[in-house]
Amino acid sequence: MKQQSMNITSMTAFRLLYDNIHDFKSTAMYVESEIKRHGIRNDSYDAVPGMQNRIHHDMWVSMKTVSHFNLGIALELMLKLLLSLNNIPMPHSHYLTKLHDAIPKKYQQQLEDTYQKSKSCFPDDYKLIAFINAASSNPLSQSPPTNREILNLRGFFEYLDEDVMLWEKRYSWELVEKKCWRHYLSDISVFVELINRVMQGIKRD
Repeated sequence: MKQQSMNITSMTAFRLLYDNIHDFKSTAMYVESEIKRHGIRNDSYDAVPGMQNRIHHDMWVSMKTVSHFNLGIALELMLKLLLSLNNIPMPHSHYLTKLHDAIPKKYQQQLEDTYQKSKSCFPDDYKLIAFINAASSNPLSQSPPTNREILNLRGFFEYLDEDVMLWEKRYSWELVEKKCWRHYLSDISVFVELINRVMQGIKRD
């Protein structure tokens, strides 16, 4: 089947796309803030106080799944907005690497520079966390998959596409049944900062 591509042809559609980027990002940020507010941990199997016997690990995984899915949509739409601004038809794809590679090289470099500046704002960076089966009595004891060597933004997009699988995080529960590795970021602040910096230079109207 031939994949379709499209572009934005009205200001109303442009504003909705612009607002969606902000709102999906804000939803991811809110869920992350709730994880911190309740002190929810991935390495504890104790009950979370006031959460009807939900345990820390399971609640952390569930909330991270929601935050990552919303972050993935925000990043996808941001890249599609950049394509539209450069009069390049947007591929009908959820893969960040494919969208990134469709952007002209000049703007890919600007995006990379913005990513590096965003990283510099968070010296503690983030940890990559993986679980193979939440039903296991001790999932953290199992050997993790081989770590990727992530050198740049495109490399991170590749990790988000192929390992974290942002584009299908809403189906994370299926991976439990399949005993597949599920990947998460301990902190999404770098990508929130990236989105904020990119969007600062784009006018909504």
